[in-house]
Amino acid sequence: MDKSFGKFLKEKRQENNLTQKELAKILYVSDSAVSKWEKNIAHPDITLLPKLSEILGVTEHELITASIDKQSREEKVQAKKWRIFSKSWDLFFYISYIVALIPCFICNLAINKTLSWFWIVFFSLLLSFTFTNLPKLIKKHKLLLLPLSMYIALCILLATCAIYSNGNWFFVTSLSVLMGLIIIFIPIYISNYKIFSKIKKYNDFISIGIDFVYLNFLLVVIDLYTVLNNYTLNHWYFTIALPITILVYIVLNLLLSIRFLKINNFLKTSIILFLIDVFAYLPPLFINVKNPYIQREIDDCNIFKANFSIWKPEVSLDNNINCIIALTIISFSIMFLICGLISFFKGKKQNKV
Repeated sequence: MDKSFGKFLKEKRQENNLTQKELAKILYVSDSAVSKWEKNIAHPDITLLPKLSEILGVTEHELITASIDKQSREEKVQAKKWRIFSKSWDLFFYISYIVALIPCFICNLAINKTLSWFWIVFFSLLLSFTFTNLPKLIKKHKLLLLPLSMYIALCILLATCAIYSNGNWFFVTSLSVLMGLIIIFIPIYISNYKIFSKIKKYNDFISIGIDFVYLNFLLVVIDLYTVLNNYTLNHWYFTIALPITILVYIVLNLLLSIRFLKINNFLKTSIILFLIDVFAYLPPLFINVKNPYIQREIDDCNIFKANFSIWKPEVSLDNNINCIIALTIISFSIMFLICGLISFFKGKKQNKV
């Protein structure tokens, strides 16, 4: 404690409207002891610091350093405000959910004499609850449990809607939603959990592989669903979906593999743009399907059917646009190729020197 301690102690004692005698009485020490503290002749025993700081309304650190820690106090004030805001936020949603449910419950019973569409409202609010309030209630394994809770709540809502509308689409829809969660969270889990530490290096390839397998499973289910419900007459998975997914899978892995090449970033970018151009615009030349609508969409991507003298939607507008995009991509690819070669030979020349 430095020489300013006595002055600090006196200021805080006076701010709390205490005399030396009153302070001494609370601390069970003599009046002269307090007087000596304020004159810096002596200092209070360390065991008295907690009680003394409590009486003066300061922290032990502030008492020892004889100064007010403004930053620490401001942080405490802000933390207190945040806690109040957080509790108010939670309370607002709890009240809102109750206010929304009670009228729906009463109206559904009064009008339909039973609970029917009320359950759609109830499970919709349950889904909303997983976004607004549940994140604060889950303390451990939040990254795993929170998406799972949201998915379960959404599936319950979808099942309720399917039952209410007499639909048979729940299974396909729930699997489709799961596809989205797999795409988003599988890479995150591999990156964050120690159990995947040995394969973390190959996160991209593994994640895309899992996406590819699940996507094809989902497409098989949708294919069966559309045929069984007479939305289409023929199975399209093996003739259309599988070749496209395999092509996309190969392209993505090729693009990811480029990062392992021992060349500069300009050349890597050039190769990536070139492959994007090739795989985006060459396959339509070799794909022919029986469905006229799908074939028309494929033909619109045929850049060799472009005719810049005609700009009509029914003739070659899409072909022209796709051709311009393809030429733009290949132009950038050539530009990066030139920059990459210049950088390569420049570096090689410097190494020789």
